[in-house]
Amino acid sequence: MLEDAVGKQYSRSDIERNCADAMIYGANDEYKLDLPEEAFYTMGAFGGGMRIKSICGAVTGSLAVIGILFNSEVYAKQERMKRIAEEFLEEFEKRYGHLECSVLRDKYRDPVVGCETTVRMAARVLEKLIEKYSREITYGRK
Repeated sequence: MLEDAVGKQYSRSDIERNCADAMIYGANDEYKLDLPEEAFYTMGAFGGGMRIKSICGAVTGSLAVIGILFNSEVYAKQERMKRIAEEFLEEFEKRYGHLECSVLRDKYRDPVVGCETTVRMAARVLEKLIEKYSREITYGRK
């Protein structure tokens, strides 16, 4: 279950992961993506709402996972990936009321577990879309 995989990555005691990191590390674990190490480094700057409490890191991390799984050099597949990303954004905002880190942090951040709740919320929406569009995954397929 993606939610548990990202929660585990976010709450690791041996290393600190931000929300965006947790999403990509968790997806890598859950879907056995075998991503190169460099792929993980790309998400560091997206935590904390891109460091300025703008769009939530769990949201941007989810978009990165959508890009990895569904993007392609084929224009029609790029367009489909964009629609899946838009669907994720619409569904997340509908369910949780906002995309902004500052708002979500005020509403859901816990003094003990931090933003793990938000990371898990994003994972629930993301997993549903991955299941819905699983036949269209391009990652690892030539």
